[in-house]
Amino acid sequence: MCRMILAHGRFDPAAVLEAARAMSCGETARHEGPIREHPNGWGCLWLEEGRIRTLRGVNTFADALPGIDVGAIRTRFLAVHVRHATLSKNQGIAFSHPLQRASGATQWYMMHNGFLPTIYAQLGLAESRFDSAEYLEYLTEQATPASFTRGWLQNKMARIAPGGSAGNAIFVTQEKAWAWQWHPADTPYPAYFTMHLCRHDDSTFIASEQIPTLGEASSWRRMRNHELHEIVFGE
Repeated sequence: MCRMILAHGRFDPAAVLEAARAMSCGETARHEGPIREHPNGWGCLWLEEGRIRTLRGVNTFADALPGIDVGAIRTRFLAVHVRHATLSKNQGIAFSHPLQRASGATQWYMMHNGFLPTIYAQLGLAESRFDSAEYLEYLTEQATPASFTRGWLQNKMARIAPGGSAGNAIFVTQEKAWAWQWHPADTPYPAYFTMHLCRHDDSTFIASEQIPTLGEASSWRRMRNHELHEIVFGE
């Protein structure tokens, strides 16, 4: 179970990284879920002069943040992920997001919030090793940035056996990014697994929690379940 945030447009990267730190420490938690702190790894992804850059680490983002050269991050797109490992065995740098996978000519990156323990069956596997990596593979196999639509995702998610909590995700390619809001109707903590969107004249934020420092409460709205927000780089 994790917390995520993305920013697009004109924004202060330091403010976005601080928002991720606050979520990781439970300072902005306003939900019914039992998890407040997310200490099991972190990752950042941003677009710099048309190239995707990433940083990943283990342990707490609060400890890592002072060592990040925030002033060197100059971008119009930034995403951050802070992690609480659902399974204790799945810890370490290999499990820190963003996850990465090539499919055809496309390099895909993903940050995931939720637990999908049955998705491995869609890949023909005998058992699951890491549900988030299996989620990325399942959704991007035979996909292209042009075909990656709400209908495509809904059809794929409808085939997954019950038992998961959420599939909220941020997907990024060289051309586009998407924020995908999805949880099953019986998810145990719908507020915890609902992302929020805040739009200003020159910037957009999507986060696992409302962040008061990035916009007053009236500027945030809950994303609708099965909502897909698409960002085209260069627009």
